[in-house]
Amino acid sequence: MRWLSLVWMIAGCGTEPLVWYSTCGDPACGGYAGPTDGLPVCEDEAEGATCADEGADCDLQTDCNTRLVCAAEDPKSGDVGCPISRKRHKRDIHYLDAAEVEAVRRDVAAMPLATWRYLDAPPASRPRLGFLIDDRPELPAVALDGEHVDLYGLASMAIAAVQAQERELAALRARTAALEAELAALKAR
Repeated sequence: MRWLSLVWMIAGCGTEPLVWYSTCGDPACGGYAGPTDGLPVCEDEAEGATCADEGADCDLQTDCNTRLVCAAEDPKSGDVGCPISRKRHKRDIHYLDAAEVEAVRRDVAAMPLATWRYLDAPPASRPRLGFLIDDRPELPAVALDGEHVDLYGLASMAIAAVQAQERELAALRARTAALEAELAALKAR
C-alpha cells in the first residue's frame, strides 16, 4: 500500500489513491442477513485493490455482513474502529467490582430514552428509539468521536445492569426465604 501511495504522489495526483477497504460489519455477528437493497455483491473487488468511485460499496456476503467500500482511508482506522474482544488485543484490563457494576446500572436506569426521526428521513418513516448523546455524552456507550453510539459499550452497559439486578434479586430471594422460614416458625409455636 505504501508503494502505491508513493507512485500516486509521484504521478502528480496529489491525494491518496482510492482503495477497497472492508467495513466492520455488524457489531455482533449473527449470520449473513442477505443482500441489502441496492447493494451489489462483490465480484472482482478485493480488499487493498485500487478503485475509482469513492463511496462505492459492495456486499462481501459474510456472517458479519461485512462489505467493501472504496475510500481514501480505512474506515476502521478511526477512533471508533471495530470491536475486538480477545484479551490478546487489549491492555490495562480491569474487571468491574460489584460497586462499579451497580454504578453502571444506575447510569442505565437514568438514561433518558427518546424517539425521533432523522432530518433526512421521509416524514412517514418509522420513529427510531434510543438515547441521545447530547443527554449523556460521558457514557461508555458514546464513541470517541462524540457523534456515534458505541454499540459494544452500550451492550456491555446493559449486561452490567442485568448483573446488578440479578445480584439484587438473589438477595431479595434469600431475604424472602428467611422471612418465610421465620413466619413458619412463628406459626408453628
